[in-house]
Amino acid sequence: MGAKEPSVHSRRVVPAALHEATPGVLGQWVLASPALGFLAWLWVDLLLPFSPQPWRWLGAAVALLLFAVGVVLPLGVAAHALVTAAPRLFQNAGWDVAPLETVREAERYVVKYVAASQQRAPFTWSRLWLRAAQGWVYLEILLIFVGAALLIPLFLSVSDFGFGR
Repeated sequence: MGAKEPSVHSRRVVPAALHEATPGVLGQWVLASPALGFLAWLWVDLLLPFSPQPWRWLGAAVALLLFAVGVVLPLGVAAHALVTAAPRLFQNAGWDVAPLETVREAERYVVKYVAASQQRAPFTWSRLWLRAAQGWVYLEILLIFVGAALLIPLFLSVSDFGFGR
């Protein structure tokens, strides 16, 4: 029995060091803004009637501050932690991949990178908000996929009633 030849469909496995990605923070917030804008609007509408403030603008400002600290930051950081905890499942999202072996330019996107090590960036408050922004981008992508999946039965049910014909 000789050595097993690689299959035509198998990819070369390359060990890689993963370093926490540092994208532009403004771009991340812009990508997450549709969901965050809608949720902030809903949050303010729900909390404003309970505000003891006589000024509506002050109640809205306090509600937005509570939303940023109590919802945006924890959910964004949790989503970022979940996605970056499983780099193989989420295609190394949130990580910069540094191959530990030489990879030719032609095979750069064909090889399978396997994490040999993971290195997170040091904790700072700006990094925390960047992680929250990235997490909200992941949540926005999830909302798009879930919304697309839910539209299929909705379309089928309305077409049964004659809509779209």
